[in-house]
Amino acid sequence: MKTLIAYLLIVIFAVLFILPGCKKNNPGPKPIIPVLPKITAISPTSGTAGTSVTITGSAFELSAAANTVKFNGTAAVVSSATATTLIVTAPAGAGTGPVSVTTTGGTATGPIFTYLLAPGVTSISPASGVAGVSVTITGTNFDAVAANNVVKFHGVAATVTTATTTSLVVTAPAAGSTGAVTVTTTGGTATGPVFTYLLAPVIAGINPATAAAGAAVTITGTNFDATAANDVVKFNGTVATVTSATATQIIATAPAGGTNGNITVTTPGGTSNGIAFTYLVATGPNIYVTGSDTRSGAGYWKNSTFTATTDCNQADAMVGSGTDIYFAGPSTTLTPTYWKNNTAVHVSSQTGYTSSIAVSGTDVYCMGVLNNVYTYWKNTTATPLTTTSLIYITGTYQNNELAVSNGDVYVAGAQYLGTSTILKATYWKNGSPIDVTDGIHSGSARATAVYVSGADVYVAGLEEVRDITTGGIINEAPRLWKNGVPVLITTPANSIFNTITSILVSGSDVYLGGQYNGAGAVWKNGNMINAATYSLAEVVSSIFLYNNTDLYITGASSSSGNNCYWKNGNFVEMDPGCTHQSANCAATFANQVVSIYVK
Repeated sequence: MKTLIAYLLIVIFAVLFILPGCKKNNPGPKPIIPVLPKITAISPTSGTAGTSVTITGSAFELSAAANTVKFNGTAAVVSSATATTLIVTAPAGAGTGPVSVTTTGGTATGPIFTYLLAPGVTSISPASGVAGVSVTITGTNFDAVAANNVVKFHGVAATVTTATTTSLVVTAPAAGSTGAVTVTTTGGTATGPVFTYLLAPVIAGINPATAAAGAAVTITGTNFDATAANDVVKFNGTVATVTSATATQIIATAPAGGTNGNITVTTPGGTSNGIAFTYLVATGPNIYVTGSDTRSGAGYWKNSTFTATTDCNQADAMVGSGTDIYFAGPSTTLTPTYWKNNTAVHVSSQTGYTSSIAVSGTDVYCMGVLNNVYTYWKNTTATPLTTTSLIYITGTYQNNELAVSNGDVYVAGAQYLGTSTILKATYWKNGSPIDVTDGIHSGSARATAVYVSGADVYVAGLEEVRDITTGGIINEAPRLWKNGVPVLITTPANSIFNTITSILVSGSDVYLGGQYNGAGAVWKNGNMINAATYSLAEVVSSIFLYNNTDLYITGASSSSGNNCYWKNGNFVEMDPGCTHQSANCAATFANQVVSIYVK
């Protein structure tokens, strides 16, 4: 009994003790503790703005909007989410840096995402060339691994041989064509400058196909270089001089050392096909004649083949030295100029012109006008002619207006007697005047040509013949002075329109050329020779003695209207059979043949 009572007391005591305690320590349901997110990987780890990136990890929010993802601090758009995966878009305004994810559990920082930048092309070198040429592309943001750069020439892929982030070396593809060069990397595509493909020239024809050395040959075709210096023309392997060039036509001079064979043209684009050219065998010396042709303008003939000269308004005088041809006359630039082998040489940049020319060794002498002052030049050094009065130097054909001997320069002309209208025949030596006539004991006189032979100075010109009783002018007579002393020249009575234009001294023989009674005339040792022969010309303008045996003479405008010359009195027309002016015929009395040189 006692045991039962004790047991009950114990139970009651336990109930009373436990129930109040349980009520005090049971406040409600246990709360959920947030878990910190974790990033284990991103894929891809690089790309451009807009690239879709998958973030792998744990404790991400199941709602996409509940996850804040940033690329190097710039918020990105989350397109889908699970507890372990987020898919986001790399934002445009971010730069290379770590990716972070923020949830209610906190912020996790993951790997770095590298932004790839679009390439840029600043230049290409060279900008033109043939297929296969190596081209360097300069720019920015290229891939340093050559294979990761896709380069195209007008859409055709090229081989990249080397690469850095700022330079690519590529080979112009064979199938490429002229157009823009592009570079594509994982960062994007850049369009660069145009690369021009150079094509090999093609010769369609040549004219003439047969000619002598020195002849101008016209080559027609395609893909020529418009810059003459960039076209290398060869006659059976011998380089020729190119005088003019366009994309479809080249004019070249058949070289003296050339042989029968193909003409070819080489440009930066390659070498053309060949077309056969045949050399005419020379039967005598080369004959150079300077003057004008109504079809082509001023220039010179070589063996009757005419070559026009650019920038020349009129050829007044010519001299030869070896195979080089020099001539003088007014230029289109209105500056003193002479031409060597049809190439202009400006002796001054000031206003003026040249009218006569001489060559001594390597020095070129010109006579002309500089700023309205009569002047001669030794190369580019100018010396004015001095005088106490006005100087008179004139003449259409001025081959012998200037002479040079032992470094001394002689100029033929005239100067007025004081303030009168009377002219004194004068020549200048090194710029200082020496009068041949005094203007008192005879009428006006003027020197038109000078020639120095050894120690002797020959001056030819004109002098008025006056009536002894009345003092009136009867005529103008041709005159020759040797060292200032008159030398007799015979002319038929009642002659008019007389003039002297040229002089040549060979040993003891003195030749004069000019006009008598309005027709060409030649004197030898004071006596007129072959009067009827040279009367076919309006005036004899130049005399040249070849090998002391053959006498060559030029005349301005033959009776048939053709440019011409004489060899030992035999008439030679440079347009034989031409009787009227046309595209292929220069017959006109406006033609002028000025000077002749035989080599």
